[in-house]
Amino acid sequence: MKTNYKKTLKLVTLLISSFLISFVSAATYSELYIKATPITIGAADVKFVDGANTTNIGSINSAGTIVTFTGMSVDPGEEKVYEQAVNITNTLTSEKTISISLNSLTGPFSANFEYINITVIDNGGLAKGTIYITSSGQNDTETGNMQIPGNNVEWTVMWIIKAKPEASPSAQIDVELKMRVS
Repeated sequence: MKTNYKKTLKLVTLLISSFLISFVSAATYSELYIKATPITIGAADVKFVDGANTTNIGSINSAGTIVTFTGMSVDPGEEKVYEQAVNITNTLTSEKTISISLNSLTGPFSANFEYINITVIDNGGLAKGTIYITSSGQNDTETGNMQIPGNNVEWTVMWIIKAKPEASPSAQIDVELKMRVS
């Protein structure tokens, strides 16, 4: 039997190349893992706490991160002031930056309301930032950044709501604000 050395050499070269490629390929792959077990929910550093009006008009969740007002009302032509709708506190020893912005407003606002003003007031009685929502004119939908000191100092959030004299007695709107903490 005659052996074709040229063909055999090509076959051997091909087998060695295949072996090297599979060896090199297998050697370059590895597996890495990232595990986060457990991820735990901590306590909020800046949170809502009851103001003088809070329990009459709403409630705060147990974490202090959501306040829901369900009892705000105003008569046609009336301006209603909730001087301490809710308070904000910073439980850390260092200051934090907060800002509040209008997230959504739904319902027949322009037909029934003159304005809603939401003002953040520091523990010394100074206004730190205000949201102005008006039915005519320019709205200011963000308070801007405010530095709230630590050590459980409480700031208050005041709401002033003015209904139009011709407001429909059963009209309702929903206002949602978002507070950013950094």
